[in-house]
Amino acid sequence: MTASRKKGIFFASLGAILWGASGIAGQYLLINEEIAPEWLTFCRLLLAGILLLGLLSLQGKKIFEIWKDRSDRISILIFSVFGMMATQYGYFASIAESNAPTATVLEYINPILIIFWNCFREKRLPSKVEISCTVFAVAGTFLIATGGDFGSLAISPKALFWGLLAALACAIYTVVPVRIIRKYGAPMIIGWGMLLASFFMAPVTLCTDFTGSLSMHVILAFLFVVIFGTILSFCFYLGSVAYIQPAETSIIGAIEPVSSVIFSFFLFHLLFGTWQLAGMGLIILAVILVARK
Repeated sequence: MTASRKKGIFFASLGAILWGASGIAGQYLLINEEIAPEWLTFCRLLLAGILLLGLLSLQGKKIFEIWKDRSDRISILIFSVFGMMATQYGYFASIAESNAPTATVLEYINPILIIFWNCFREKRLPSKVEISCTVFAVAGTFLIATGGDFGSLAISPKALFWGLLAALACAIYTVVPVRIIRKYGAPMIIGWGMLLASFFMAPVTLCTDFTGSLSMHVILAFLFVVIFGTILSFCFYLGSVAYIQPAETSIIGAIEPVSSVIFSFFLFHLLFGTWQLAGMGLIILAVILVARK
């Protein structure tokens, strides 16, 4: 395995772990503190975008360089609206209507979408490895979320809609920015993507009543979501596509539910069942198969 490939797998894995931790913090804000998903999504995108672009500017980066090329402008706009904004809001809205594990199950339909998009683009059938990895990743996520009780995944129509939207958007934001990430780097693309997404999200947010209350716990959880679960997780996750294929990045991202279960154990004393351990094993197996491909 080459050094660049190892780097890509490490980045994708770390990004997924941080995103899993962010999901737990997000569920706390949405369900325990009753923060509206519109406000959480908007504030997360706005603050993270400003911080990321501000840091790049302080480092001497030419953050407005991307707007000089017409094709780059189109790519970043598509990425911002149909990738970044739709993924963030769809995921949080699905959590608000159900819970984090259920939203994660729905979101992880996206590896299938990416793999079959690649097959369509390359005019070929999926390989055995691609099919196996996708099946293992999705099945493992499903087992973690349901605990083996297949009849317990009760999904409301709203949760189903927003979860499927998040899955489609997740596939878009993994595939669309590959070219401009290689050209400008992941931090700049993510920064502009988040800032622009917050602008498009603003009208919806301003028409939504603010719910919940501000406390030190809420502020700390929100800052964790922004810094670790947004800036760092997206930089690592999307930065990995410069070294490995987008389909592989998406499959490796299935580590996210494993990290969610682990963090839930330490924070909420969640005990692992046999089916949950089996699900974790399937996801780890998918990652190993991707790494050895």
